[in-house]
Amino acid sequence: MSDRNIFNQIVYTPLSEALRLLDERKKNKELTAKVEKLLKGDIPEFLKKKNCAILFRQVATPNYETRRFISLAKENDLHPVIFEYHDDKFTSNNEFKHSLGQLHIQKKNRKNSNFSVEKITIIDFNLHNGKKFKDIKTLWLEPLVDFHKKLFSVHDYGVNDFYLYNASDWFKKNGGKAIDYYVNLLLLFTCFGILFENFLTSKNSEGEFTKGIVLPAIEKVINLVGVKPLIIPIEPLDLETDIFWVHHLLKVKELIPNYKNDR
Repeated sequence: MSDRNIFNQIVYTPLSEALRLLDERKKNKELTAKVEKLLKGDIPEFLKKKNCAILFRQVATPNYETRRFISLAKENDLHPVIFEYHDDKFTSNNEFKHSLGQLHIQKKNRKNSNFSVEKITIIDFNLHNGKKFKDIKTLWLEPLVDFHKKLFSVHDYGVNDFYLYNASDWFKKNGGKAIDYYVNLLLLFTCFGILFENFLTSKNSEGEFTKGIVLPAIEKVINLVGVKPLIIPIEPLDLETDIFWVHHLLKVKELIPNYKNDR
């Protein structure tokens, strides 16, 4: 068995099994009481009331990954919730965070049906590197968080199709930094929801995050409560490093005034 297969078995749970386990664990009063005690009762109320699928992104945006997440959750009778962290700091070194400041717009070639990508810079990277997301403004001075939220309006989502939860206060109360809050974050997904995420093992900053933060947190959660958190990969594992997960549909361009073309 390859190291990657071992990693997948340690981290992920098949979706059908996760759905069954979520129902079982929510009914397990001993487990839920133990988790509530460890979290000092700091569990978002909607996680108690509904079976939720969670995607954690600092700023919600309707890229391909998010649209797939919402679709996958609804197909399995889960309520899609996007945990946001507007108080987190922007860095252009992180692929997802960079994509919030430079949109990747997927365009179809009319001649041969192939796709090309247009990159549109919407923030001043030098000005905003290291700032909190909530303090960043676009080149036309619109708050970046508000702009990405507005992008959902060009898609056919109803008001109840998903829920955006600014978890900044929750993260701050639980340490503020990933190395401090990640155990408590994963404790939520032992019995109060299912986390949809792909943890990369590549030799870059994301791979280092998985090795240094995620795996130790999973191990600690298992030691604390005896079960591992319920984590489902959003993307097929053989495609998870592809850049198209951050792509947007062409129609979001109508919300970008006087955009800068970086092709």
